[in-house]
Amino acid sequence: MTSPLLALIAENNWGVYQPLMDRLMNWEGWPLFLKALSSLDHSALYDSKVHGLGHIERTLLHGAFCAMEEPLSMADTQLLLECCSYHDVGRINDRYDEYHGLRSSQKLADLTGRHGEELRLIQAAVEAHSKQDSRLLSTLDSYHHADPARALRLAHLLKDADGLDRVRIWDLDVRFLRRKASQQRAGFAEYLYQRYQKAAGSDLIPQLDCPKMQRMLQSHYDRWQTNKENH
Repeated sequence: MTSPLLALIAENNWGVYQPLMDRLMNWEGWPLFLKALSSLDHSALYDSKVHGLGHIERTLLHGAFCAMEEPLSMADTQLLLECCSYHDVGRINDRYDEYHGLRSSQKLADLTGRHGEELRLIQAAVEAHSKQDSRLLSTLDSYHHADPARALRLAHLLKDADGLDRVRIWDLDVRFLRRKASQQRAGFAEYLYQRYQKAAGSDLIPQLDCPKMQRMLQSHYDRWQTNKENH
């Protein structure tokens, strides 16, 4: 399976966002991002137009920005990129499912080779990403981390990276993003999604088998367009 994002990176034409991408490509963690993207286990990903390869690749890029802006150590950058890579491997459908993070977390040892505290850190972040914020801290606490602040930081950044790609369902609300730097990249998230879909030969509104979800996506898109016109 080819990587549309690697093709876009090779093209290196990001329009008004070129300075933003230049800064990322000059960041010391850029090689870690490229390695995570190129070594992504496509066979492990959920096969979906909403939560499949496109979502994962874009979440990886958003995660790289989150790591740079925080800034994270290179060790924690790698952990965050692994979370971004496999946070949805436990999905069984595209609908709301607060337990898909738990199912995904149970596959991380085999997918990443992590063990001990590092495995618990990525498992906690991945399990927590599909939970409501009211249950985030209790989810993290159940892993008994040596450094709770480190675990919370990774969980928040995964949620931001994942949340920025809600542009794919035209339902991104920046008020739910944890970091100001993430909120400021909302325009880039929309730009990235549109460029990615074009590179992949895919529709801006994914064509789904479920009529109810298809109507929801269309409604989100219509509302998004109306809001843009009003601003």
